[in-house]
Parts: sequence; C-alpha cells; structure tokens
Amino acid sequence: KMSIQSPAKCEIRSVIRYLVWKGKTPVEVYNEVKTAYGDKGMNRTSVFKWCREFKNGRTSVHDDQRSGRPSILTDDIVEKIENALRDDRRLTVDELSAMFPQISRSLLHETITETLGYRKLSARWVPKQLTDQHKLNRVEAGQEFLRRYKLHGDEFLRSIVTGDGKKFSTDEEVKGEVEKWTKGLAGNYFEEGIKKLIPRFTTCIERNGDYVEK
Repeated sequence: KMSIQSPAKCEIRSVIRYLVWKGKTPVEVYNEVKTAYGDKGMNRTSVFKWCREFKNGRTSVHDDQRSGRPSILTDDIVEKIENALRDDRRLTVDELSAMFPQISRSLLHETITETLGYRKLSARWVPKQLTDQHKLNRVEAGQEFLRRYKLHGDEFLRSIVTGDGKKFSTDEEVKGEVEKWTKGLAGNYFEEGIKKLIPRFTTCIERNGDYVEK
C-alpha cells in the first residue's frame, strides 16, 4: 500500500485522537500512523505525546495559541532529548541544558516532565507511566523468574545475591561464598524477602506488566 502524502499535522492528530478513543495503545497508534503516513507522518515521541494528551481529556487537534516569540521546541528536538535520557538516565538538567542550549532551562524541564512524562527518582529519570515495552519487559522477566524457580526451587533463590565485584576462579568458590553469605542471614530471610518476588511476579504477569509494588 502507498502511504498518504503530505498530510497536515491536524489530520494526523485527528487520526491519533480517534485511535485513542477506540482504546488503542500508544504502540498500536504509532504503528497505524506509520503504516498510513510512512516517513511523512509523525515520529514515535510525538505520537506518544499526543496519545497522552488525548487520553488526559484534550480534544483540540490544533496547536495551542502562545504569546510572545514562537517556540523553537520542535518534535525533532523533543526526540533528541528523549534519546539522550534513554542513553543516560542520570543526566542532570544542567547537562541537558548544555546539550540543548537553544531552549531555556524552564522549557527543557517542562519538556522532560510534561511532554515526555519523566520524573526524577534516586538521581535517575524514570517514566511517570509504564510504557507497553516496560510492561512487556516486566512480564518476560517474571515468567523467566517463575520458570527457574519451578525448576530449581529455593536453590535458585539462594543464587540471587548482590555482587560486590569479587571474582571467582571456580564454581566451587562461588558456591562456598553463597553458602557463607546465606548462613549469615536470619532464618526467615527468604520467606520475608526474596520469596516475596514469587507472588509479585505472578501478579505482574496477571496484570500484563501493569503493576508496581507500593
């Protein structure tokens, strides 16, 4: 099929609004837009932004009226900011401001928190809402965890230790270090700690990844 040529922005936004109303996910909406408009359409970051806007109650497909000078924040710059955050979640606003000197710090912060939907958590930028890819990753991780637990039981749980950078030459050294570490734990450690991962991963899978432990 040939893609639609030279579409107007409001046309694509109208399509996105309709697909959001139909209950399509941002990923599904982006795929639909990509199929219909090809490279002349809208990039992934902008599609996701408009999905969020319409899901939050917006109805207008036209640009908001702004006073003063026109904004120089283009979809291309927004996409570059998002790519920078994906490459390094620990970037500060100062560092990002140096990377994108053409926009003000206040607009940069607004772009990160409002347009892209990130928030700062433990010195890292993390999405405010789980994306479809995040949910898929969680489900796959949960399925793998439960599969290995079903095969190996508590031995698998005991293999989950926090490394301190120490290197081992043989498997026996690893086993010895793990046994030494586990013996120093409280008797109910696995029951109260790591074993909680089992019901949590189960719930995560049941909810298709849309689950965060409070």
